[in-house]
Amino acid sequence: MNSSTATLTMSVEEAAKELGICVKIAYDLTHRQDFPTIKIGRRTRISREGLREWVRQQEQSRKETTI
Repeated sequence: MNSSTATLTMSVEEAAKELGICVKIAYDLTHRQDFPTIKIGRRTRISREGLREWVRQQEQSRKETTI
């Protein structure tokens, strides 16, 4: 998806695909305090930029724990 057609948020299913995980695990992640979810009505959406930042934070905390 190029920047002119990218949306600000994605569905849980799209996030699962981006992360390479199953949808069940993606839904489990939406219940974590540090996961970038947005509630719009009854829908749970995930911020694209927030997801990128969350992944960076996970990488950083993993590096810090292995040092």
